Amino acid sequence: MVEKEIITSKDNRRIKDLRKLHKKKYRGRLNRFLIEGEHLVEEAVIYNQTVHTVILSEDYVSDGLDVKNRDLMFVSRDVMKSLSLLETPPGIMAEVSYSPPESSGQRVLLLDCVQDPGNLGTLIRTADAFGFDKVVLSPDTVDVFSEKVLRSAQGSTFHIDIVVEEAAGAVRGFEGTVLGTALHGALPLGDIDVPAGPLMLVLGNEGSGVSSEVLSTVDLKVKIEMSGQSESLNVGIAGGILMHHFRA
Repeated sequence: MVEKEIITSKDNRRIKDLRKLHKKKYRGRLNRFLIEGEHLVEEAVIYNQTVHTVILSEDYVSDGLDVKNRDLMFVSRDVMKSLSLLETPPGIMAEVSYSPPESSGQRVLLLDCVQDPGNLGTLIRTADAFGFDKVVLSPDTVDVFSEKVLRSAQGSTFHIDIVVEEAAGAVRGFEGTVLGTALHGALPLGDIDVPAGPLMLVLGNEGSGVSSEVLSTVDLKVKIEMSGQSESLNVGIAGGILMHHFRA
């Protein structure tokens, strides 16, 4: 039996290259990113993502994930800790390139300048749950392949076609009904019938909402009526309510 080689130096060239993927500019340049934890690695494998390398801690014990036919890299616990952004690393990571699945293009969520990674991950996961199989991100939306977004999405990133596109142009090019969220000049959600045919739902920035430029291109403005004292909802919560209402 060949003894497995374990990388023990944090200054190993390959390890240093992997650490660069914590920065957006390197992820974009290389079209690669890191995922962490057995669940995300398993989802990447199942949904035919391009898994370049699976990185395993020397003492990692799998719960059943089969990675024996993958390019494996074994590292010491200290090296794994240097790669992980978690306080307690789960012991398994992977270097991945995104391979978007086919989508119908009939149920689209467009996010205009969403900035919080947790919100973006939650919205992707919720879109996956309610039959929105394509997500369009404006260029100023937070990076979908950052570690916090990926963890929050819980694998739904690999189930959905995700693209970056200028928001107003995406709305104008959509062949179907486009609903944009707004506080003023909008119809209450309960007064809008679920439209037939393709549907795009537009949500905006946590503080300023959907930009005026994008709102000027939508077919209908919609708002969620609230009986309490709060003036607005978190965009992740609002998105959940709207996507459930217009679920496939």
